[in-house]
Amino acid sequence: DIETTGLDEDRDTILEIAAVKFKGHRVEAEWSSLINPNRHIPEFITGLTGIDDAMVRQAPRLRDVIHELEAFAGNAPIVGHSVRFDLGFLQKQAGILQYNEVIDTYELASVLIPNASRYNLGSLGKELGILLPATHRALDDARVTQAVFNRLFEMANELPFELIAEIVRLSEPISWDAGWIFEQVLKAKAQDGIHAKKVKSNTRAFEDSDRFPPLENPETTIPLNTEEVASILEYGGPFSQYFESFEQRPEQVEMLRAVANALSTGQHLMVEAGTGVGKSFAYLVPAALFAVRNNMRVVVSTNTINLQDQLIKIDLPNLSQALDLDFRFSVLKGRANYLCPRRLENLRHFGPRTGEEMRVLAKVMVWQLNNQSGDRNELNLNGPSEREVWVRLSAEDDACTTETCIKRTGGACPFHRAKAASQTAHVLVVNHALLLSDIATGSKVLPEYSHLIVDEAHHLESATTNALSFRLTQIDLERMLKEIGGSNAGTLGRVLGETHETLRPSDFGLLQQKISRATDSAFRLEQLNRQFFDNLKDFADIQREGQAKSNYAWQSRVLPSTRTLPGWDEVEIAWDATGQALKFLLNQLAEIHKAASDLYSDGHENLEDVISDLGNVYRRLSEAEANVSAMISDPSAEQIYWIEIQPNGNRVSLNAAPLRVGPLIEEYLWHEKTSVILTSATLTTHGEFQYLRNTLGADEADEMQLGSPYDYESSTLLYIANDIPEPNQPGYQQALDRAIISTAKATGGRMLVLFTSYAALKKTSQAITAQLAALRRRPCWKPSKTPSGPCCWARVPSGRAWMYPAILCRW
Repeated sequence: DIETTGLDEDRDTILEIAAVKFKGHRVEAEWSSLINPNRHIPEFITGLTGIDDAMVRQAPRLRDVIHELEAFAGNAPIVGHSVRFDLGFLQKQAGILQYNEVIDTYELASVLIPNASRYNLGSLGKELGILLPATHRALDDARVTQAVFNRLFEMANELPFELIAEIVRLSEPISWDAGWIFEQVLKAKAQDGIHAKKVKSNTRAFEDSDRFPPLENPETTIPLNTEEVASILEYGGPFSQYFESFEQRPEQVEMLRAVANALSTGQHLMVEAGTGVGKSFAYLVPAALFAVRNNMRVVVSTNTINLQDQLIKIDLPNLSQALDLDFRFSVLKGRANYLCPRRLENLRHFGPRTGEEMRVLAKVMVWQLNNQSGDRNELNLNGPSEREVWVRLSAEDDACTTETCIKRTGGACPFHRAKAASQTAHVLVVNHALLLSDIATGSKVLPEYSHLIVDEAHHLESATTNALSFRLTQIDLERMLKEIGGSNAGTLGRVLGETHETLRPSDFGLLQQKISRATDSAFRLEQLNRQFFDNLKDFADIQREGQAKSNYAWQSRVLPSTRTLPGWDEVEIAWDATGQALKFLLNQLAEIHKAASDLYSDGHENLEDVISDLGNVYRRLSEAEANVSAMISDPSAEQIYWIEIQPNGNRVSLNAAPLRVGPLIEEYLWHEKTSVILTSATLTTHGEFQYLRNTLGADEADEMQLGSPYDYESSTLLYIANDIPEPNQPGYQQALDRAIISTAKATGGRMLVLFTSYAALKKTSQAITAQLAALRRRPCWKPSKTPSGPCCWARVPSGRAWMYPAILCRW
C-alpha cells in the first residue's frame, strides 16, 4: 500500500510505502518507509493520513529506497486493493514491479461478495470481521489488505469446482487481476482429484404458476367496515398485541379510515401525513383487507427502492402475521432490473472481452449460487462500467413475451416469474417509473388493476416528467455506435460470426457487403457527431461568457429567440449533416435486421440474440434522431428544450421534457381508475393542495392534511442562512465556508454536512480543513481508490467529527 499527495501519478508523488510478505496466515516480513516528496503536503492529505511536512522532512527520497523495496518484493505476486493505483505510481515514478503477478482484492471481493454494501478496504474489512486500525497509514492498510486477501482466498476455495473451472476458462484470454488466484485454486483442487462438470445456472422455472389463478377486477366490490378496520391500529387491536412497542397514533387511525372509505366507495384521495404518522400501515391494512375481501388487486407505487424493500420485506410480512391474514403480495420492477438467463448463457458461451465484463460475469455466476430472484438490486453493480455490462445481461427486451420466454428458457426468466407472481398478488408493489411505463405503453406492463395507492406522491410529477424526458451526450451516441461495431466487433461482427460457417459463400458475401457499408456509415456519423457537439459547446460557451463558475451544471433554455443568436446557424448546419448521416445508417441497419430476421426464419436460431440487440440499438438511435431533430429544427410547443454543461465543462448534453404532465395523469389515472390515493409527508404548498391539483390534474380528489406526532418545535432548532449569495454568484463559496465553520464552533462539532454536488464537497473540504485543524478538529472525509466507489467516512475518536458524504463520488 502507498500513501500519496493526490491521485494523479503524473502530478502527485508518493509519501509512504509499506509491504507485508506473507505465506498463508504467516507473516514472514514487513517493510515500510516514509518518503520525502520534496513539496508541501496538502492539508487534506495530512488530515487523512496524519502525515505532515515535519514527519517527512528527514525521510529518504523515493530513489533512495526503491531498490530496497524491489529486493523485498522479489518475484512474489503483488497483492493490493485497487492495486493498479499503487502500481501505477511505483511503475511510473520508480519503474519497478512491472512483471510480478498482480492480485487485486477489489476484483476478488467484487466476485466473491457480490452483494457487499461497499468495496472499499475498510468496509470489506468490517464485513469480513477483520479488526481495523484507527490510523490511515500504509503499513496498517497493507496488513488489512493481507487479512482481507486471506479471507477472500478461503471463500474462493469454497466455491464449486465446476464454477472455478469456468471462471478460469473464461478469464484466460483477457487480462484480469483476479484470474491468477482462481487458477491457483483450480490447480490445488485438481491435485485433490476433483473434476469439473458443466455448470448449471441456478434459475427456477415458474413455480406454482397454476396454483392460484390470476386475479381480475370484480364488477362490484364489497365495502370495508371502516370502524372494524380502524380498530386494528387502536389499543387492544391485533397490532397492539403483535408489536411489543406499539403506540396508538390518532393521525394514523384517521388516515386509515380515510383510505378505507376511499377504496370502498371508489373515491380519489390526497393525504398529506407528517413524518411519524405511520403512513405505510395506514394504507396497507385497508388495501390488503379490501383486496382479499373482493379477491382483486390493489397496486402500491413508491418512488424509492428503500421504501419498496421496506414494504415487501418488513411491513407486508408483519401485517400478514399480525392479522393472521392469508394474502399474496409481490413486487414487480422494470425489465432492466432482472437477469436474463439466455443472455447470461450467451456471454458464458462467447466469453467476455474486457476485465469489466469478466468481473461482472464472474460476480453474477457466484451470486446465482445463493440468489434465485435475479433482481439486480440484490447485487452491487459498482460504477458505470459494471452497469453497462449488466445492460447486456438484463431482460430489457420488449420482443420477449411470456410465451417466447417459456420456449427459450423453460420459464426460468426472473422477470417473467415476477410477472407471473404479480398476476396472482392481492397487493402489488411497483415503483413510479414502472407505473408510468404501464401508462405509456397502454397497460402492457402491469396486470389489470382499478385501485391504486401512490406513496411518496410528491415525486409523481417529476417521475412522470423524467419518464417522458430525453437526454443525449456525444458519448451516448458514441456508445451506441460502438455497440453496433463493425465487421470484427460489436453486434454487426456477431452477425457475421454466427453466419460465416452456415451461409453459402455468395450469400455471406452479400451480407458482408451490407455490414461493411454500415460500418463505414457509422464511422462517418461518429466524426459528424463530434463536430456537431463541438459546435454546440462553442455556442454554449458564447452564451455563458462572463458568468461566474459554479459547482452546479450550467443550463440554458432553447427558445425561439435562441435560434437567432450568433453561433446557432453553425449548430443547425452541423445537425443537418449529422441527422442525415444518422438516417442513412438507420436505413442500413433496418436492411441488416431484415436479412438477419429472414435467416432466423430459415433456421439460423443462433441469430436470435443478435437480432434482439440490433433491434434495441436501432430503437435507441431512432429515438435520438427524432428528439434532436425536433429540438434543432422542429420544436414542439408542448416540450421544453435546453442545453446543459456539467461543472467541469467537458460534457454537453441536449435535453427535452414535457411542459405539462397533468393531462396525461388525469386521463390515465384519475379518469380511468376507480380509486387513486396519493400520500406523502409533503403534498401541500403554503398549506394548500391547489398547486398539486393543478400539476397533476387532480380536480376531483378529496383531501386530508395530518400533522406529525413529533414535537419538532421543542426538539429542533432550524437555522436558515439567508445572507449567502446564490451558488452561481461571486463570494458564494467563501460565505459557505464561513457558515460551516461558525456553525461548527457553535455546536462543538458532531456535525453532518450533506452535498448534492461532488465538486462543491471537494472544494469545501479543501477550504475548511486548515481552519478545522486549528480548532483541533478534522473533517472526516476520505476519498476512495475503488473505481467510482462512494466516499468512505469514519468516526474521529473524540466524537467531534465533520463528515462530508456525497450522493456519488468520482475521481
